Amino acid sequence: MPREIELKLAFPPAARAKVLNHPLLSKAERCGPAQALINTYFDTPAQELSAQRIALRTRKAGDTWVQTVKCAAKSSGGLASRPEWEYPYAGQFDFTPVDAPDVKARLEALCERIVPLFTTNFLRETFALTPRQGVRILAMVDSGEVSAEGRTEPISELELELVEGDADDLLALACELAEDLPLLPYDPSKAERGYRLFRNEKQRLPRATAVEIPQDSATAFDMFREISLATLRVWAASQFGAPVSSNPEYIHQLRLSLRRLRNLIRLFSPVLTEDFCSGWTPTLALLADDLAEARDLDVLCEEILENAAKADPDQRIEPLLAMARQAAAEANVNIKARLAAAGCGVPILLFTRELLALPVPAEQPPITEVASRALRTVLKIARRRLKLAQAEPSAENLHVLRIAIKRLRHTAEVFAAQFPEKFHARVLNELGRLQSELGSQHDLSVALPHLRKWIEADPSQREAGAFVTGWLIATNLKLERSILPRCAELLALRHWRKLR
Repeated sequence: MPREIELKLAFPPAARAKVLNHPLLSKAERCGPAQALINTYFDTPAQELSAQRIALRTRKAGDTWVQTVKCAAKSSGGLASRPEWEYPYAGQFDFTPVDAPDVKARLEALCERIVPLFTTNFLRETFALTPRQGVRILAMVDSGEVSAEGRTEPISELELELVEGDADDLLALACELAEDLPLLPYDPSKAERGYRLFRNEKQRLPRATAVEIPQDSATAFDMFREISLATLRVWAASQFGAPVSSNPEYIHQLRLSLRRLRNLIRLFSPVLTEDFCSGWTPTLALLADDLAEARDLDVLCEEILENAAKADPDQRIEPLLAMARQAAAEANVNIKARLAAAGCGVPILLFTRELLALPVPAEQPPITEVASRALRTVLKIARRRLKLAQAEPSAENLHVLRIAIKRLRHTAEVFAAQFPEKFHARVLNELGRLQSELGSQHDLSVALPHLRKWIEADPSQREAGAFVTGWLIATNLKLERSILPRCAELLALRHWRKLR
């Protein structure tokens, strides 16, 4: 069965000339002149091929027509491997060359009902690169658009396709190119984008989802790698969406994915190399911290000042809210520029490369042992920080308790199989509520320095600042009275004892 291994990287349309002029491409062997490629994708009106993760298209390149069948790709950090069959097209579909019996049977069963759904029309410039002996990679720069039902989206991609070598060669080349160019791993295929346009669906916000791990056969190392690859997809999709979307949730999900990866490294450190752990733990923390100001200002606007304004009958908050919105807009412009600048994709590509190159330990502790050890550790930290907050419920102590609750929640999500289902659901729900409420407490400590700065710049806003501070303190006081007792009750549940 033919199998295509490729790495897809997106770049802003305005950066096309920079991509083509990069020394690695401009000095590479050019594979013929630029080609105008017109592709038509087919499916049944009910999109049954899409439901079975099969793509069927025809492509016109000059006077040549070809037919292509592709199956679902397993992608991580933009690196994809998928079965593919490509052969001449003579005006009607012929699935004889498809040597996967189940795929061929599905195509032939649906053939009579297949109709065109959408098209992609782009210019492709192809180069052949030989980074070292025994390695040959095709680099294809695609610029154009995908269209369906009168709706269009731009295509601006660099695809690296492996001809000779291995997947690490693709990632090594991508890292070198990304040092100088605004390249980001981009998982969605042109077909996926076409289907979304055809259905008139909005781009979905990337979020972490549960990863199915076969508990009876998987090792702790397998578990770490699969969950990390899933989290990497959220990182890449969030970083791709943040610069082009007005939705602040992209930056929030980007921060969450970085923190989750950092926590995963902590949890699975017994099966990872010391260099990987010591290198990526601080790096991921720095990347997440770099996004903090933009996220904090968005929260200050949307969850504090806007709600305070609704509670103010004299409408004193509006000028202060305008200052906050301006500061948030400036912070978002700055962070979006950095997220789309040359080198923006290097951390994702490097993490992917090092993750896939990690050696499998010769001996590994059982997943149950790794899970119990990790859960005991984070539970112990949470209980210790709870005692500090009980002794002195300061903003700092409540903040570190919130972080401990957050880590405990993530750890419980990762090792869900170690809990009875009902207990797990109860624990996650309560941890989520406590994390949210402790977050509201933290918002006060984040908001106050900004409020003081704006009031110093415009003393006429002192009354509005006092109202917001008083409103926050009054709002959080009710929560504060119940949070610590509920934390104590949750962390003392008898089921935790089974982890010993």
